[in-house]
Amino acid sequence: MRDPEALSARLASAIRLLAAEGLMDFNGHMSVREPETGHLLINSRGASRATVGPRDVVILDAQGRQVGGDGAPPSELPIHTRIYAARADVGCVAHFHPPYATVFGIAGAPLVPVFILGSLFPHAGVPVYDDPDLIRSSAQGDAVARTLGGGRAVLLRGHGVVTVGEDIERCFVASIWLEENARKQAWAAALGAPRAFSEEETARVRASLWEPAVVRKTWDYYMAKGRRSGTV
Repeated sequence: MRDPEALSARLASAIRLLAAEGLMDFNGHMSVREPETGHLLINSRGASRATVGPRDVVILDAQGRQVGGDGAPPSELPIHTRIYAARADVGCVAHFHPPYATVFGIAGAPLVPVFILGSLFPHAGVPVYDDPDLIRSSAQGDAVARTLGGGRAVLLRGHGVVTVGEDIERCFVASIWLEENARKQAWAAALGAPRAFSEEETARVRASLWEPAVVRKTWDYYMAKGRRSGTV
Protein backbone atom coordinates (compact mmCIF):
# COMPACT_ATOMS: atom_id res chain seq x y z
CA MET A 1 0.00 0.00 0.00
CA ARG A 2 1.30 3.48 -0.89
CA ASP A 3 2.49 5.40 2.16
CA PRO A 4 4.61 8.39 1.09
CA GLU A 5 4.87 9.72 4.64
CA ALA A 6 6.42 6.49 5.92
CA LEU A 7 8.75 6.41 2.91
CA SER A 8 9.81 10.02 3.57
CA ALA A 9 10.50 9.19 7.22
CA ARG A 10 12.63 6.17 6.31
CA LEU A 11 14.56 8.19 3.71
CA ALA A 12 15.22 10.98 6.22
CA SER A 13 16.43 8.45 8.80
CA ALA A 14 18.87 6.93 6.30
CA ILE A 15 20.29 10.37 5.45
CA ARG A 16 20.74 11.26 9.13
CA LEU A 17 22.50 7.93 9.71
CA LEU A 18 24.87 8.54 6.79
CA ALA A 19 25.64 11.98 8.23
CA ALA A 20 26.20 10.51 11.71
CA GLU A 21 28.67 7.99 10.24
CA GLY A 22 30.64 10.77 8.57
CA LEU A 23 29.74 9.72 5.03
CA MET A 24 27.45 12.67 4.24
CA ASP A 25 28.35 16.22 5.18
CA PHE A 26 26.61 19.57 4.52
CA ASN A 27 26.24 18.39 0.94
CA GLY A 28 24.86 15.13 -0.40
CA HIS A 29 21.47 13.74 -1.21
CA MET A 30 19.55 10.48 -1.24
CA SER A 31 16.40 9.69 -3.18
CA VAL A 32 13.89 6.86 -3.37
CA ARG A 33 11.54 5.97 -6.20
CA GLU A 34 7.92 5.34 -5.30
CA PRO A 35 6.97 2.07 -7.00
CA GLU A 36 3.32 2.96 -7.50
CA THR A 37 3.74 6.40 -9.08
CA GLY A 38 7.35 6.56 -10.23
CA HIS A 39 7.72 9.76 -8.22
CA LEU A 40 11.09 10.56 -6.67
CA LEU A 41 11.40 11.57 -3.02
CA ILE A 42 14.63 13.43 -2.17
CA ASN A 43 15.94 15.68 0.59
CA SER A 44 15.64 19.37 -0.18
CA ARG A 45 18.73 21.37 -1.05
CA GLY A 46 18.59 23.59 2.02
CA ALA A 47 17.87 20.97 4.67
CA SER A 48 20.65 20.04 7.09
CA ARG A 49 21.68 16.46 6.44
CA ALA A 50 22.25 16.02 10.17
CA THR A 51 18.66 16.86 11.13
CA VAL A 52 16.66 16.23 7.95
CA GLY A 53 13.11 15.06 8.59
CA PRO A 54 10.07 14.06 6.53
CA ARG A 55 9.08 17.70 6.04
CA ASP A 56 12.42 18.31 4.32
CA VAL A 57 11.66 15.74 1.61
CA VAL A 58 10.44 17.04 -1.75
CA ILE A 59 8.56 15.03 -4.37
CA LEU A 60 9.34 15.08 -8.08
CA ASP A 61 8.00 13.33 -11.13
CA ALA A 62 10.25 11.11 -13.23
CA GLN A 63 11.40 14.11 -15.31
CA GLY A 64 12.46 16.01 -12.18
CA ARG A 65 9.51 18.42 -12.02
CA GLN A 66 8.52 19.21 -8.45
CA VAL A 67 5.03 18.01 -7.53
CA GLY A 68 5.15 18.21 -3.73
CA GLY A 69 7.04 19.34 -0.67
CA ASP A 70 8.63 22.62 0.35
CA GLY A 71 12.05 23.87 -0.64
CA ALA A 72 14.04 23.21 -3.79
CA PRO A 73 15.59 19.87 -4.82
CA PRO A 74 19.40 19.49 -4.92
CA SER A 75 21.17 21.06 -7.88
CA GLU A 76 22.63 17.67 -8.84
CA LEU A 77 19.21 16.13 -9.35
CA PRO A 78 20.25 14.69 -12.77
CA ILE A 79 22.37 12.11 -10.93
CA HIS A 80 19.12 10.63 -9.67
CA THR A 81 16.73 11.14 -12.59
CA ARG A 82 19.13 9.78 -15.20
CA ILE A 83 20.16 6.72 -13.18
CA TYR A 84 16.50 5.88 -12.60
CA ALA A 85 15.86 6.32 -16.32
CA ALA A 86 18.70 3.92 -17.14
CA ARG A 87 18.11 1.34 -14.40
CA ALA A 88 14.64 -0.12 -13.83
CA ASP A 89 16.09 -2.24 -11.00
CA VAL A 90 17.18 0.79 -8.95
CA GLY A 91 14.81 2.11 -6.31
CA CYS A 92 17.20 4.32 -4.33
CA VAL A 93 20.18 6.53 -5.23
CA ALA A 94 22.65 8.29 -2.90
CA HIS A 95 25.38 10.82 -3.61
CA PHE A 96 27.77 11.82 -0.85
CA HIS A 97 31.43 12.57 -0.09
CA PRO A 98 32.85 9.78 2.09
CA PRO A 99 36.42 10.52 3.22
CA TYR A 100 38.06 7.20 2.32
CA ALA A 101 36.31 6.18 -0.91
CA THR A 102 36.63 9.71 -2.30
CA VAL A 103 40.41 9.62 -1.80
CA PHE A 104 40.71 6.62 -4.13
CA GLY A 105 39.12 8.65 -6.91
CA ILE A 106 41.51 11.51 -6.20
CA ALA A 107 44.59 9.29 -6.13
CA GLY A 108 43.62 7.30 -9.21
CA ALA A 109 44.11 4.12 -7.18
CA PRO A 110 41.68 1.26 -7.92
CA LEU A 111 39.19 0.66 -5.11
CA VAL A 112 39.01 -3.15 -5.15
CA PRO A 113 37.56 -5.82 -2.84
CA VAL A 114 40.03 -6.40 -0.01
CA PHE A 115 37.52 -6.96 2.82
CA ILE A 116 34.47 -9.19 2.82
CA LEU A 117 32.08 -6.22 2.63
CA GLY A 118 33.91 -5.06 -0.48
CA SER A 119 32.87 -8.19 -2.34
CA LEU A 120 29.70 -6.31 -3.29
CA PHE A 121 31.77 -4.29 -5.75
CA PRO A 122 33.64 -5.26 -8.94
CA HIS A 123 36.77 -7.36 -8.78
CA ALA A 124 38.39 -4.97 -11.27
CA GLY A 125 37.60 -1.96 -9.10
CA VAL A 126 34.76 0.52 -8.61
CA PRO A 127 34.35 2.45 -11.88
CA VAL A 128 35.40 6.12 -11.95
CA TYR A 129 33.52 8.96 -13.61
CA ASP A 130 36.46 11.06 -14.77
CA ASP A 131 35.12 14.61 -14.31
CA PRO A 132 35.15 16.48 -10.98
CA ASP A 133 32.45 18.99 -11.97
CA LEU A 134 29.00 19.11 -10.41
CA ILE A 135 26.43 16.92 -12.19
CA ARG A 136 23.78 19.46 -13.17
CA SER A 137 22.74 18.48 -16.70
CA SER A 138 20.98 15.47 -18.15
CA ALA A 139 24.02 14.77 -20.35
CA GLN A 140 26.25 14.64 -17.27
CA GLY A 141 23.74 12.46 -15.46
CA ASP A 142 23.62 10.08 -18.41
CA ALA A 143 27.43 9.88 -18.40
CA VAL A 144 27.42 8.99 -14.70
CA ALA A 145 24.76 6.33 -15.35
CA ARG A 146 26.85 4.85 -18.17
CA THR A 147 29.92 4.72 -15.95
CA LEU A 148 27.91 3.06 -13.19
CA GLY A 149 26.60 0.50 -15.66
CA GLY A 150 24.92 -2.38 -13.88
CA GLY A 151 26.92 -1.93 -10.67
CA ARG A 152 26.15 -0.57 -7.23
CA ALA A 153 28.68 2.26 -6.97
CA VAL A 154 30.67 4.75 -9.01
CA LEU A 155 33.43 7.09 -7.87
CA LEU A 156 33.28 10.69 -9.07
CA ARG A 157 36.90 11.82 -9.45
CA GLY A 158 37.76 14.57 -6.98
CA HIS A 159 34.12 14.81 -5.97
CA GLY A 160 32.58 11.85 -4.14
CA VAL A 161 30.60 8.71 -4.86
CA VAL A 162 27.19 7.51 -6.01
CA THR A 163 25.62 4.31 -4.72
CA VAL A 164 22.39 2.60 -5.72
CA GLY A 165 20.11 -0.11 -4.39
CA GLU A 166 16.75 -1.69 -4.94
CA ASP A 167 15.44 0.12 -1.87
CA ILE A 168 16.58 2.49 0.89
CA GLU A 169 18.02 -0.23 3.08
CA ARG A 170 20.15 -1.81 0.36
CA CYS A 171 21.39 1.54 -0.90
CA PHE A 172 22.32 2.53 2.66
CA VAL A 173 24.09 -0.77 3.28
CA ALA A 174 26.00 -0.53 -0.03
CA SER A 175 27.15 2.96 1.03
CA ILE A 176 28.39 1.73 4.41
CA TRP A 177 30.12 -1.32 2.91
CA LEU A 178 31.82 0.73 0.19
CA GLU A 179 33.38 3.10 2.72
CA GLU A 180 34.36 0.28 5.08
CA ASN A 181 36.21 -1.52 2.28
CA ALA A 182 37.91 1.75 1.30
CA ARG A 183 38.97 2.34 4.90
CA LYS A 184 40.43 -1.14 5.21
CA GLN A 185 42.26 -0.84 1.89
CA ALA A 186 43.76 2.53 2.86
CA TRP A 187 44.89 1.19 6.25
CA ALA A 188 46.38 -1.95 4.69
CA ALA A 189 48.33 0.15 2.17
CA ALA A 190 50.30 1.62 5.08
CA LEU A 191 51.67 -1.87 5.80
CA GLY A 192 52.26 -3.00 2.24
CA ALA A 193 50.41 -3.79 -0.97
CA PRO A 194 46.83 -4.81 -0.06
CA ARG A 195 45.90 -8.30 -1.20
CA ALA A 196 42.80 -7.96 -3.35
CA PHE A 197 40.23 -10.73 -3.68
CA SER A 198 40.44 -12.81 -6.83
CA GLU A 199 37.52 -12.73 -9.24
CA GLU A 200 36.38 -16.12 -7.96
CA GLU A 201 36.68 -15.03 -4.32
CA THR A 202 34.77 -11.82 -5.01
CA ALA A 203 31.85 -13.68 -6.60
CA ARG A 204 31.80 -16.41 -3.96
CA VAL A 205 31.93 -14.07 -0.96
CA ARG A 206 29.34 -11.77 -2.52
CA ALA A 207 26.94 -14.68 -2.99
CA SER A 208 27.26 -15.71 0.64
CA LEU A 209 27.11 -12.19 2.07
CA TRP A 210 24.68 -10.15 -0.02
CA GLU A 211 21.44 -11.72 1.14
CA PRO A 212 18.36 -10.21 2.84
CA ALA A 213 19.25 -11.38 6.35
CA VAL A 214 22.69 -9.73 6.25
CA VAL A 215 21.32 -6.53 4.71
CA ARG A 216 18.66 -6.39 7.43
CA LYS A 217 21.23 -7.09 10.14
CA THR A 218 23.39 -4.21 8.92
CA TRP A 219 20.44 -1.82 8.66
CA ASP A 220 19.11 -2.80 12.08
CA TYR A 221 22.55 -2.30 13.65
CA TYR A 222 22.82 1.29 12.39
CA MET A 223 19.21 2.04 13.28
CA ALA A 224 19.82 0.79 16.84
CA LYS A 225 23.03 2.81 17.01
CA GLY A 226 21.12 5.83 15.76
CA ARG A 227 18.36 5.41 18.35
CA ARG A 228 20.94 5.16 21.12
CA SER A 229 22.59 8.41 20.02
CA GLY A 230 19.32 10.21 19.29
CA THR A 231 20.00 10.38 15.54
CA VAL A 232 16.75 8.53 14.73
